[in-house]
Amino acid sequence: MFMVFFFSAVMHEVLISVPFHMIRPWAFWGMMGQIPLVILTKYVDKRRPGSSFGNISFWVSFCFVGQPMACLMYTIDYWKQQSVTTTTLLQEGIITHMINTTAAKIMSTEL
Repeated sequence: MFMVFFFSAVMHEVLISVPFHMIRPWAFWGMMGQIPLVILTKYVDKRRPGSSFGNISFWVSFCFVGQPMACLMYTIDYWKQQSVTTTTLLQEGIITHMINTTAAKIMSTEL
């Protein structure tokens, strides 16, 4: 079980790190954090067979805690890397800032 989660965690991190051009541990630790959840779920299922604890804990950790938290952590780190300040985002707007920086990067690369 450990090797499956470890391989998946490494691949998740690679798939996120390549587009962002930065290596951060958030996806890795998010995947590895599922191991204790699996162990806890198996324990609760032995104690209370037929319980929906496993299903509820998965969806809460996946939809409400895990994915949104990972997105926020990567976004904050990306903005720090790009030296984006809150003032810049408030003045330009997030979408406008993203379009302007993307367009600047495209124009600066030589074809």
